[in-house]
Amino acid sequence: MHEMLDRKHTAMMLVVVFFATFMDGLDGSVVNVALPDIGASFNIDTATVSWTTIIYMMVLAGTLVAFARVAADNGVRKVMATGLLVFTLGSLICGLSPTFHVLIASRAIQAIGAGMMAAAAPMCCTEHLPAHKLGFGLSIVTIGASLGFAIGPALGGIIVDYTSWHWIFLVNVPLGLVVTPIILKAIPPHVSESGKTGLDIMGAALLFCAITLVTFAIETLSHSSMRIISVISLAAGLAVLCVFVKIESRTEKPLLKLSMFRDLGFSAIFVCLMLINMVFMGMLYLVPFYGQICLGMSSTVVGLFLLVSAVVTAIFGMPFAKWSDHAGRKGFCIAAGLLAAIGLGILALFTRNMSDPILLTAMVAMGLSWACVGGPMASRLVEHSGGERDMASSLTNEAYYVGGAVGTAICAVLFTAFSGTDGVDIKDVTSSVFEIGFEYTILFTAAVGLVIAVLSFAVRD
Repeated sequence: MHEMLDRKHTAMMLVVVFFATFMDGLDGSVVNVALPDIGASFNIDTATVSWTTIIYMMVLAGTLVAFARVAADNGVRKVMATGLLVFTLGSLICGLSPTFHVLIASRAIQAIGAGMMAAAAPMCCTEHLPAHKLGFGLSIVTIGASLGFAIGPALGGIIVDYTSWHWIFLVNVPLGLVVTPIILKAIPPHVSESGKTGLDIMGAALLFCAITLVTFAIETLSHSSMRIISVISLAAGLAVLCVFVKIESRTEKPLLKLSMFRDLGFSAIFVCLMLINMVFMGMLYLVPFYGQICLGMSSTVVGLFLLVSAVVTAIFGMPFAKWSDHAGRKGFCIAAGLLAAIGLGILALFTRNMSDPILLTAMVAMGLSWACVGGPMASRLVEHSGGERDMASSLTNEAYYVGGAVGTAICAVLFTAFSGTDGVDIKDVTSSVFEIGFEYTILFTAAVGLVIAVLSFAVRD
């Protein structure tokens, strides 16, 4: 029996969960604004410096499921605390990196720590919260991640403008050292249980390779010079994934119980979680460029509009989650897709005649959409997991990260195709050309929002 906490320790644990997911989200976006400075510091080109971001996403997505299994067997407290220490160490080496190769290696270390935290954070909720508070707890995971992603670009710009890119990483060090002992106090120790699954090393290696290859293929698909490499990488990744499925289906104690995906409801909700993050990250990727190129906004102003979306999520995420704990999840999941379609539809409809109030309305709709995801949709996945609550809760984060990578890459490919800007430096793209690519790409993401609503309606509770 998992230990249930009193109100004080529940609050402390949820603060820790928020911090872990906030740092994951923040470090996934804060580096982007510093890439030009990092490239100039090491005298490398734009394509090469992008690996600062790519390596982080690949390693995090590739290790998350394995760390979820480790946490299930050894306790979320141990994995969470270890993850934060590894993340802090990686941040320190990143900030002190004398060469680009050291920076890339240290970003991989940082991502391993982030993977531990991303796996353990939602499991804190499934292990130590009662069922009637599960949606509320899981909403903390989404709010933390969304706030981190939204604040990242603005915070990164301020740090780079007033210090140097090194401090984007170094600021994590004192925070990590302070919060690690709090984790040990806030999260209960692991209660030894019989029937430990143990880590399936072969399964973990195969899944890591599959996710890494597929993520690499998607991340490089928007570069025309790398299309052949992308196709080869995608084919290899899918082949490895097939081997993983075949071996795991015959393993007595698999890394991931694939039987969960035999439930069409579970699979549909998992796809919805990926799709909602696809459209959300696609929006976060394109709107900053749109604001600067077409609307003449500064980076700070664009960041404030994006922050509106995150603030709306923070305000309504917890009430929606509590409401869904008692009223049911289905309506909120449908609303998540419809609100995303509305927000993105507004952006597409008014692309050429945008005003501040219209853009603000779109950002509010996107924030409300995301508020319907964290508690209701994530809890719905757990409820359809067939008793695999811990693994299902960590798969919510897997859906977020894989969906985010896929969404960003797909939007990059679509925008390049519709605007005809392959190989054109972004500073040479005119506002009229950008509007064409933006309009059609955002229309595509709005259509995906409708797909989410339909899938959510089709799944029975």
